[in-house]
Amino acid sequence: MNVTNTKCRSPLSWGQSTIDSQRPILYVCIIASFTHAMFWLQIICCSALRQKTMQWIYAYLITDIFLLVRFFFLFIVHTTSTDCQPNQSWYLFISYFEAIFDNYLNILGVYILLALNICRYAQIARNRNVCVTHVRLLVAAHFGIYFIPLILLIIQISVGWAKLDAHGGEICDLRYTHIYVQVFNVLIAFVFPLSCNVIVIYASVRHIHLVSHLRQGRHHVSAREKYHRSLVIQFLVFYTIWMLLWSPNIIVYQLQNKNGKIVSICQLLNFVEIVLDPMIIAGLDVRFFHAWKKNWEMLKSKLLREQRRIRPMVVDHSLKIIEQH
Repeated sequence: MNVTNTKCRSPLSWGQSTIDSQRPILYVCIIASFTHAMFWLQIICCSALRQKTMQWIYAYLITDIFLLVRFFFLFIVHTTSTDCQPNQSWYLFISYFEAIFDNYLNILGVYILLALNICRYAQIARNRNVCVTHVRLLVAAHFGIYFIPLILLIIQISVGWAKLDAHGGEICDLRYTHIYVQVFNVLIAFVFPLSCNVIVIYASVRHIHLVSHLRQGRHHVSAREKYHRSLVIQFLVFYTIWMLLWSPNIIVYQLQNKNGKIVSICQLLNFVEIVLDPMIIAGLDVRFFHAWKKNWEMLKSKLLREQRRIRPMVVDHSLKIIEQH
């Protein structure tokens, strides 16, 4: 009697070509995990960095962490799955999670940066700390940013404008049934927040220019003016780097299949941006420099105290001999 063993393939298992395309992203994500760990360790150790005014920066970096967790989770699932017939609920959860969550987090990042820019404009032009004067509006902004993009994605799937595109061995994706839906998504996810950011940055720069023009006769520049200029420069540098590395993935996601080579390259650039985010933010914000300097001084003084405490005692035996005589 002949027995034929047929080895089936799990629907959740990636093909070798897909694994090879995702491997460079895996290496970048490992590096990003270290840069983010060092950044958040600094925040845990230094209470001066835990301020309400920095909530949008930290919210943005938390989306980075979720993107890293998403990638590691899906990479493990797709490279270790061996079940030929996985549970249907588990299969649908993984498929939709893979197809939706990346785009959702990218949209969050775009609008969090917009909220950060608006708050800084209010601080520059109106001299108002939004975190203190408009707490309810701030809470509403958080809820709107976190839930509205998710609701829009769910509506598009529910009415059939977006359909799950899942094939064995490949990355799960959403396939849009109309070009109008893709154009709408590009407008909402990229064009609108980008335009708003450009307008807010222009308004901030114009306000600073007008203030400096009115005070041309003064030789002394106030600390507030210097701080406002630094805020605008920080955001311009950060947003420029973001535009170069992050934005291509948002645009390509709406127009290309996730299994294409172009999408893989844009995803890699996206995760390179995640590696750089903590270093850019820490490098541009003087508060992190002061925190590092303070921690270094504390560490140095502690090491000096330890050295003095364990320094061996030197005994002069000649004095003891003289005392005995």
